[in-house]
Amino acid sequence: MATTSVDQASQTPILQKKRPKPWAAVVVSIAVLGIGLYVVGSSTAGGAGMYNYTLAQLTAPGADVQGRDIKVAAKVKAGSVRGEPSSASFRFDLEDGQGHHLTVAYPRLLPDPFAEGRDAIVQGRLQDGVLQATSLTVKCPSRYGDASSMSAADQKKYYETEYKKHQQAQPKAVAP
Repeated sequence: MATTSVDQASQTPILQKKRPKPWAAVVVSIAVLGIGLYVVGSSTAGGAGMYNYTLAQLTAPGADVQGRDIKVAAKVKAGSVRGEPSSASFRFDLEDGQGHHLTVAYPRLLPDPFAEGRDAIVQGRLQDGVLQATSLTVKCPSRYGDASSMSAADQKKYYETEYKKHQQAQPKAVAP
């Protein structure tokens, strides 16, 4: 907002601007900083309300996990897959090596590597003893074996095979 005053010598009005209040810049800076922190915090907090559990914790007597968002990792139990994939009736069980198991309902399309015996990470909400999954990640068995667990003969055979594949993939030199 502007105010006017009169120049005493020439009797012409002089337009004067009011100086902005110094606290206004501080308020605007704090607001921008607050909005920025909110945006960053909300975008990185994807699993902040998610609790990681083991099957032993989920199946323990007195475990108060009903209705909570949880995340659990275990193997897909052999022979436990039932129902039609990507339907409300599709179920499978997770198991650990200690005899604990949990039924999972997953009504979406299955990831390609899904198979019995594979490690899976499941996120969802536990309702009436069944994990209503919203996310399913299946770990693929590694294409590359651990060299330390292979015998010397197996290592040699593996590297010879891989070397031959590498040589075959190389472009052939054309004679001039």
